[in-house]
Amino acid sequence: MPHCSQPNHRFPEIQCRLLYVGSDLALLKFLRSTFGKPKYHVVSCPDRDSAERFIKSDIPYQLFVFDLEMRHRAAFDLTQLVRSLNHREGLPSIVVGSEADASLGEFTLASGGNEYVQKQNHFVAIHEAIARLLEPASQHSVKTKLGSGTASRPDKGS
Repeated sequence: MPHCSQPNHRFPEIQCRLLYVGSDLALLKFLRSTFGKPKYHVVSCPDRDSAERFIKSDIPYQLFVFDLEMRHRAAFDLTQLVRSLNHREGLPSIVVGSEADASLGEFTLASGGNEYVQKQNHFVAIHEAIARLLEPASQHSVKTKLGSGTASRPDKGS
């Protein structure tokens, strides 16, 4: 998995680019203050359409954070989009939300995301997940990919 100090990565070692997709201003402020310059740069997209343009572009990112509270639960679709693009398929992504439901974690994994993280306790769990996913690849365990269709969409009931 790419991380901020990977030597052959296209982005300078001194800065890691994170893409947050959602409209939670408190979370965005937290991300920008916790993962601030000069080491990190947090880019934000308020909606699905702008996020799709950023994800499909050649702009280098090291991690994607998708907010479950987006309209139509687009976080799962955007996670699938990341996995479908050759230049993005190995990048980590998390889905964050306020709901505590085990099926959301299952569907995040089935969609290709690395994990679902609940927004709670001043976003501590989100910070820990991002820090863990940005560690050097040698410190990660290999993630087993789940086949599609292993979990039903919580918003569709299928």
